Amino acid sequence: MKNITIPLKDFLPNITKKEREFINQEKKYYQIVVSLKKKRKELGLTQKKLSDLSNIPRTTITRVESGSRNATLQTLMSLAHAMGSTFELKLT
Repeated sequence: MKNITIPLKDFLPNITKKEREFINQEKKYYQIVVSLKKKRKELGLTQKKLSDLSNIPRTTITRVESGSRNATLQTLMSLAHAMGSTFELKLT
């Protein structure tokens, strides 16, 4: 199967409002995951060390950081807490 790449600027005008909302939600989740990974690296923590600090399996951390698993809110909060940070969720 051949992969086809469409530039985002060509794709966005052709999506529905519902699809656009879904994409925006996915972007927000991705930004959270990127922030967690960035914080871990800034602190010089390996995934194993973060696993030890948070009591979350290293494999779960790997999957969350790679985007192959959606983390629960509890997992995100536990990871943030283990790194001395807070995780805030805002409803608008």
